[in-house]
Amino acid sequence: MTATRVTREPPRYRVEFDTTDPDRAREYLSAAYDTPIAFSGDRATYRFRHVRLGPGPFHLDSVDYQSTAEYRANAPFTMAMVARVHRGVRTDCATGERLGPGDLALHVPPEKPQHVRQEYVLWSVATIPPEAIAEVARNHPDDPPRPVRFTARRPAHPGDTRRWLHVVDYVTESLTNAADLIAHPLMVGPMTRLLAATLLTTFPNSCAPEPCYQDRTDATPAALSRAVGFIDANADLDISLVDVARAARVTVRAVRHAFRLHLDTTPTEYLRRVRLDRAHQELTDLVPGDGTAIADVAARWGYTNSSRFRSDYHRLYGRSPGRRPGH
Repeated sequence: MTATRVTREPPRYRVEFDTTDPDRAREYLSAAYDTPIAFSGDRATYRFRHVRLGPGPFHLDSVDYQSTAEYRANAPFTMAMVARVHRGVRTDCATGERLGPGDLALHVPPEKPQHVRQEYVLWSVATIPPEAIAEVARNHPDDPPRPVRFTARRPAHPGDTRRWLHVVDYVTESLTNAADLIAHPLMVGPMTRLLAATLLTTFPNSCAPEPCYQDRTDATPAALSRAVGFIDANADLDISLVDVARAARVTVRAVRHAFRLHLDTTPTEYLRRVRLDRAHQELTDLVPGDGTAIADVAARWGYTNSSRFRSDYHRLYGRSPGRRPGH
């Protein structure tokens, strides 16, 4: 039996695949993870289910093997993958490493081809493009991104695991609650960078850049003015800290320091405030009863969590987003 069901549209945003045919599962997995995969195991008891959520370039997957089988990935994976086991045991046949319930592990290219044994495993996988990880690790905006080398496949501290899980839960909830805007650039870009940045703080790595004296000396009012002007003019676009630093003609850390020093905030918080102002203006200009939902306006301006939008809106404007002044 094989069933592929696509929910929400277009189809790449959420895909469910369910089969008892290992050959169909192999074909599906090879396409989903962009690498040839071979299978061996008991075909009579085989059952596989896969759910993929995400617009790309990142994906959040749920992988359920209701049998015991071995898989070989005949070529290295091209994406960084963070896997958490919920049930069963996953064994790396080359190293003997075993992952059981609660274990979190990182797989990054260019790892060797994999040979794993899945024993009734249910696990979740977040896939992130390596270029996104290299991008968030940059300090000098005009320097080419350099690959990040990870020094461990497990988090160093339990708090790192909790932070990763919290971010994945937030992204999953956001994508689910704002399905109609799931591919909006102000959702996709920030969430990709959020996952990449959290991955860098979860797994030990070599990307910590050496301090640069310009990081502080360039945090001037002039640099801040250039950064603020760029954000104000481009808040409707998917702009990153690297983009802001390039426009300000300073490093990423200098931009952060300038906002803290002169405005007592961060570039990200300032950008969120500008977008909240734009959402406020859009809501103010709405004609009552025209069918526009508050959640849609919030999501268009980067707020995928409607509760947070209402809270921030009330804190800033002193009323709920659906109410007019004086009401």
